[in-house]
Amino acid sequence: MRKQFVVSGLALLLVLASSPAAWAQVGGGIKAGVNFAQVSGADDEPGRRVGAIAGGFLTFGIGSGLAVQPEVLFSMQGTKFDVGTAKADYVQIPVLLRIGSNSKAGASVYGLVGPSVSLWIRDEGWTDDLKHTDVGLVVGAGVTVSRLLIEARYTAGLTGFSKGTAVYKHRVFSLLGGLHF
Repeated sequence: MRKQFVVSGLALLLVLASSPAAWAQVGGGIKAGVNFAQVSGADDEPGRRVGAIAGGFLTFGIGSGLAVQPEVLFSMQGTKFDVGTAKADYVQIPVLLRIGSNSKAGASVYGLVGPSVSLWIRDEGWTDDLKHTDVGLVVGAGVTVSRLLIEARYTAGLTGFSKGTAVYKHRVFSLLGGLHF
């Protein structure tokens, strides 16, 4: 899994490095917000864990209205069961296709879609051991006004993250705000 992620990242860098016009369209920024997280696969109806999400991103323009946006985010995930809150915190690394204008001076609307690999940091309240990686799919949309951004996204876990018999998958809705440089 990690080899595939590294190879994919290197291939992306080679494509970007081969286009001088793309380097002229490099940007980035920071973002922070709130996660509303729960898991699927639970026997009972789980509640939501409310947690923080924060980190940084880069955007590499690859064409008119298209950009690749890798991110590194700290993400508090998990769920609430009847017996208490089960927490799982990750460093999340999505590589997203950004569709829409990328104007830093005016207002713009954009969509995001792409895979995410999450690296486990810590957990609390789980009866099963957790895997050290989790893979998900991110879908979202945002708006920028000048250098400010507001974004909403949904991350659906594609793989089970528990080593036990239960197959838990993350389901996270996030609201973020930030600055685009």
